[in-house]
Amino acid sequence: MSKKKKTIEELLEEALVQEEEHPYEVPRNWEWVKMGSVITLISGRDVSTKLCNSEEKGIPYIMGASNIVDNELDVERWIETPAVIGVRGDILISVKGTVGKVVIQELDEVHLSRQIMALRSKDTVLNKFLYLYIQTYIEKLKEAAKGIIPGISRDDILNAPFPLLPLNEQKRIAEKVERLLSKIDEANQLIEEAKETFELRRAAILDKAFRGELTRKWREENSLEKKEVELINGNQSIESNSPYSIPTKWKWRKLKDVASFKNGFAFKSKDFVEQGIQLVRMGNLYKNDLALDRNPVYMPLDFDEKIIEKYSVKNGDILLSLTGTKYKRDYGYAVRVEGVEKPLLLNQRILSLNPNFMDEYIFYYLQSSVFRDVFFSFETGGVNQGNVGSKAVESILIPIPPLEEAKEIEKMLNNLLKNEKETLKILNVEDKLETLKQATLSKAFRGELGTNDPSEENAIELLKEVLREQVK
Repeated sequence: MSKKKKTIEELLEEALVQEEEHPYEVPRNWEWVKMGSVITLISGRDVSTKLCNSEEKGIPYIMGASNIVDNELDVERWIETPAVIGVRGDILISVKGTVGKVVIQELDEVHLSRQIMALRSKDTVLNKFLYLYIQTYIEKLKEAAKGIIPGISRDDILNAPFPLLPLNEQKRIAEKVERLLSKIDEANQLIEEAKETFELRRAAILDKAFRGELTRKWREENSLEKKEVELINGNQSIESNSPYSIPTKWKWRKLKDVASFKNGFAFKSKDFVEQGIQLVRMGNLYKNDLALDRNPVYMPLDFDEKIIEKYSVKNGDILLSLTGTKYKRDYGYAVRVEGVEKPLLLNQRILSLNPNFMDEYIFYYLQSSVFRDVFFSFETGGVNQGNVGSKAVESILIPIPPLEEAKEIEKMLNNLLKNEKETLKILNVEDKLETLKQATLSKAFRGELGTNDPSEENAIELLKEVLREQVK
């Protein structure tokens, strides 16, 4: 016996969001509906890695969040026998592991793994409008992710509230929002270019400092060195196996000879608690700062006393992350712990370094391209993950000047880089730009951009057209 088809009235009741569940008020000719009523949701399927290739044979295989980079698809694998196909215009969302990365598919066809779902809009919704709305709702979906390995379920998406509005209004909103967001992106691009210029200038200053060029005049004025004509290579000497030439009274030393080192401990996630002693993990070493508010994780206060004592982090320690993305140099930044009053513990793959002397000088050296170039020459690891061993770091050479000159270098760097840092602070407005972007999107989906035409047909008529197809 065939299943009786539902009437339009029944389908309409299922599709509409109950008034008491409306997220916020919208114009009268808009309607809150469940997203499942205006999209087709496609779940991906994993295939054996034996069926994949890196030779661009077949169609791209979108394995997960790692393939969504800067709002574009980054393809690493292809497959000749796809099982679940996403087509151009689909909105792809990562739904397992790293959840909530979103992109509009610009490729003709892709195979989707089970870590990806595709939202395919029906005739009632413009793709671009749907994509913009998903960006405002994605945090809700991420909050709903459950499990040890976070996952967004089909129901999370299908039952999500969606503001349905006339197609012409969708088009007007999408066009206006794109214009506004384009201006924000342009501003952000200009800021990033300015920051890059500052970073290049900073790197050049540090490079001169650790080659002895910054204090060349100071040495001559203070008679700390003979006249240049009497020196080897014009005021510089070369030791065997040294990376480059340095002033005659400077010496090359291994980092292990000028600082003490400590590796982090492999704390187990099963021991994590909601409050206690915070772990310093790789994600907390963020853009050269100690960002303890980023995904904090804690160990119990009554954890093993010997481990707590051995792996405690104290003010003055310099921390280096030893793992990141291979070839991208997104780790190994020097972050100094300062002004932290609460206890901290050192997690695995982070190296703690404590200078024996010349603290400021050594800290600056660890930020220089001179150090980082050598650091990454030791990089190992697989396709995506890069690693540098602590023993390799200990073996890196550092040029050590006389103490009086080291103090002068510290003073000069403090003065030069202080001005750079103050200027750079003015440019740290990414959060403000992101707030402006979210405010623009919020206004768009509340009907506050001045684009709505109240005389246009109510959006519920659009929904009825789709539902009629289901009752034929």
